[in-house]
Amino acid sequence: MKKILCLTIILTISTNLFSQIDSTKVAFVSYWSIGDSYNFKVSKIKQQWKEGKLTKDQKQDYIANFTVIDSTENSYIIKWSYENDLGNTYKIPENLLDKLSKYKITEIKYKTSEVGDLIEILNWKEVGETMSSMFDDIVNVLGDKDEKEKDALKTAMQPFKQIYSSKQGVEQLVLKELQYFHFPMGLEYDITEPLLYDEELPNMFGGNPIKAKAKLYFESVDFEKGFCVVKQEMSLDPNDTKEILKQAFKKMKLDDKGIKKALKTAVFEINDKNTFEYYYNPGVPYRIETIRESIINIDKEKGKRIDKTIIELIYND
Repeated sequence: MKKILCLTIILTISTNLFSQIDSTKVAFVSYWSIGDSYNFKVSKIKQQWKEGKLTKDQKQDYIANFTVIDSTENSYIIKWSYENDLGNTYKIPENLLDKLSKYKITEIKYKTSEVGDLIEILNWKEVGETMSSMFDDIVNVLGDKDEKEKDALKTAMQPFKQIYSSKQGVEQLVLKELQYFHFPMGLEYDITEPLLYDEELPNMFGGNPIKAKAKLYFESVDFEKGFCVVKQEMSLDPNDTKEILKQAFKKMKLDDKGIKKALKTAVFEINDKNTFEYYYNPGVPYRIETIRESIINIDKEKGKRIDKTIIELIYND
């Protein structure tokens, strides 16, 4: 999640102490130690509507663990591990799951700055190689008794293997939850008025990123507990939206007249409404909920999609 914010990066503990005294500002700085460990429940929900009817309703839950494994003056190394739901994700029968048990847990090792903002995945190559081997084993397990099925599965898995073959591909697939986790870290915010800023989103058709307008504001702050609730709202830039639709129509092989006609009635909107409930000291989320609503109306066909991610801190008894 790229942030183009005119904000002050917090570099010293003294600055954070000043922010705690000043009731108009909140600083998100990581105060972590080696061995700090937190469990989170992650829920991912995908829903789609066509002509007002719900056509897709999927939910996936898993437990993830955040553990600090190294700390220096300039950085932290974090291990983020989670359990893969291979049965539901890849439609693998229960009786075949044992053959893929070695892929049950995925471990991501990544680096942050000294104030907790995410820098990079360190073991992306290892993760990519593991996922590639997993796709090969899934093909062999599911296509064990049918060569045609095996060939079809191999073809279907090839795009996924290609994505996992690069650092950028691995980051796009596994960093989304972590980007939400670290979104506010390393910055000091004025809580007295909304912050308006520019955001950029990847272009699904390639080329220049898509500009968006965003707003961030504080709903509440408890200075005594070091806890706050932050809201973020974002809407796609209308001009960039039109360019995306033009690219989509070209993919559909519409001629120039067809594109002009379709653009008159087409609607393509993406809006985000995100809530961050956060212990800004020591820098740990309590609950994050992100909601992206996409409305796509093309050639009299109306569609809507909602993608929701919820990350909740699990308290140990």
